[in-house]
Amino acid sequence: MKPLSVLFILLLLPSSLLLAENDDLDKVLEEATYIATKTKLNADYVPGTVTVISGEKLKSLGITNLAEQNAFDMIVGFDSSTLSLRGAGSIYGAEGNKIKWMINDKPISSEIWGIPKLGVGQIVFPIPTDAVDRIEIIRGPGSAIYGGNAIYGVVNIITKKETGSVFTTLSQMESNKFGKGVGAYGTFEKNDLEVTTIVSADKSDGWDLPITTQSPARDGNLPNASRNNLFMADISYKNFDFWTYRLEAKNDYTRLQWDPSNYLPQDNDEPVQSNTYTMVGVQGKYNVSNVVLTAKAGINQYTNRAEVVFKPSSVLGNNPNHLDGVRKIDYVESTKYVEGIVETTVGSNRLLGGVYAGFLSVDQDDVLQTWSGNNYNPGISTNLLTVNDPKRINRALYLQDEILLNDQSTLTLGTRYDTYSDGRNALSPRIAFVYMHDESNILKAQYSRAFRPPSFSEQYSPNNQVSTKTYESETADTVELSYIFKTKETSIKTTAFHSRTHNMITYHDFTYETINLESPTTVNGLELELSKNYETLNLGANMAFYKSHRGEVHLSRGGLVLNYDPSEFALSSKVMANVFATLNSDTYYPTTLWYHYTGSKNRVNNAMLDANGNIVTIYTTNGSTPAQDYLNITQKINGISKGVDLEFGVKNVFGKTLKTLYFPLNPPNTSDVPYMGQTFWVNLLYKF
Repeated sequence: MKPLSVLFILLLLPSSLLLAENDDLDKVLEEATYIATKTKLNADYVPGTVTVISGEKLKSLGITNLAEQNAFDMIVGFDSSTLSLRGAGSIYGAEGNKIKWMINDKPISSEIWGIPKLGVGQIVFPIPTDAVDRIEIIRGPGSAIYGGNAIYGVVNIITKKETGSVFTTLSQMESNKFGKGVGAYGTFEKNDLEVTTIVSADKSDGWDLPITTQSPARDGNLPNASRNNLFMADISYKNFDFWTYRLEAKNDYTRLQWDPSNYLPQDNDEPVQSNTYTMVGVQGKYNVSNVVLTAKAGINQYTNRAEVVFKPSSVLGNNPNHLDGVRKIDYVESTKYVEGIVETTVGSNRLLGGVYAGFLSVDQDDVLQTWSGNNYNPGISTNLLTVNDPKRINRALYLQDEILLNDQSTLTLGTRYDTYSDGRNALSPRIAFVYMHDESNILKAQYSRAFRPPSFSEQYSPNNQVSTKTYESETADTVELSYIFKTKETSIKTTAFHSRTHNMITYHDFTYETINLESPTTVNGLELELSKNYETLNLGANMAFYKSHRGEVHLSRGGLVLNYDPSEFALSSKVMANVFATLNSDTYYPTTLWYHYTGSKNRVNNAMLDANGNIVTIYTTNGSTPAQDYLNITQKINGISKGVDLEFGVKNVFGKTLKTLYFPLNPPNTSDVPYMGQTFWVNLLYKF
């Protein structure tokens, strides 16, 4: 029986078998979330579609670190392998840069995420789930209060603030490869001083992931070793909060990195590239009568450094010294920002307003890429971005009014206006209505607009044929309707939405240069979350169904008419689903099973035409990637000794080699790139 058939059979069982949410997640859902409105509200009562998942739940599903390749798969409509939400963020060239990412309410981003060439840029958060309190997710636009990049979603990772724990994780992959990690977190309090720290380090040899490609890459294993380091410190003293974070993710150049048109990197277990995020800042909060004033200032820096050797030298043609191909990257960017927020309540109106100013600059972007023929230029670096002196000042003003119409209804009105020093501006309105018929039935409706200016890597991509072209910011208008039914044991959440994007920023499927699509693109979707809890058994599922429509593409280069008709988005799955169950949930030894399914994804399936309108046959239909699925099983034993919990399990029980389609989309480079295999793991957590 096909996996998707099994899924639908599970969904057709009686209501007593509807969803699995454990007690930890139930408690989180009853807690307040700030992500939807920046004010304190229950997650089920906020405007729009918000999901909250605890770190304990993620760990019970087999996710021990957010740097893992499938770390966010459990989120409704999230495809970790393309870092997308709602079937739209995975549009080619947009790996994660159309989502607003935050850590403890502090934004984190990079101008080179999603760049199409030279393998720079990725999103990896090396945070152990042992140290994660919860993850809050807005599915859909969030620009009205969060600004640019919040076009298809907002993800906020919130870490723990507890007395203290030490944890370690050991794992074994296929082919006798291993992983190990260790970490600790704790909180010190004295009088008005509170200090919370998190430290961790881990290393993984990865898996043997064989790949068969077309020339020139040849066949071999795609290296995927990783090594991560984390330091986070939050200090609170009276009215002030200080933070200093350093997240370093090292890898072997495969996750959204490797370009299949190049040779394979050397197969080894030592990471050759690092992505480092450094975040420091201060915040002050004051209560003046009925007004809360918050002032915030911070500096974020992102660096990408790599030295990758491509093999083998024997196939590098006329390379005079028979050297392997080499790619070296030294990239640095920084963002300096200040923000002020005012909150107050006047009658039935809860008002929030804010001002924001940020300065973004690329400080260094040296790239050395050399191999045979004309590309053999040892020691000569190029500056992809700084030659254009990319700098951007962003100023914004936002205002929001949550109006309590009566005991059952709330209306939220909000808007944000952003300006950029390079001549762009954006208005992001929002109107949302929440109606609570009774304690069990909630209706929601929302219209919102989001925007995203072109990143520097898109504006100044080396593939762009017209270097002086200015790209328009993309805007997305989204309408969504939601219904929630919940009792103490049962929960059913349904959301239907329609999103229309204008001036979509993407990459041409043949030339890989940045383009604005001339006609609108759309995504229609239906999302379901279901849960049912028994005394010793919790069952659950979530599903997402998407139908996308990409606008027309018109481009002429080198005597060829490179036009494409409207089609579905490449890389975007129509169906994604999770089914999970926790057995013995109220005992000291719960067992959790998690089945994940991602449907097939289209490659480019339109013909390319020459100047006479004839089909260039090599670029006709390109097929699709197959559906992917896996099963994880996790066993937990609480209190094996005083303060010690043991957790162990198998990820990808049936040992499938999971694959997805990365750049590029067209022949002759149509390889389905492997990204994950089977893993056995064990974790010990000691609380003191």
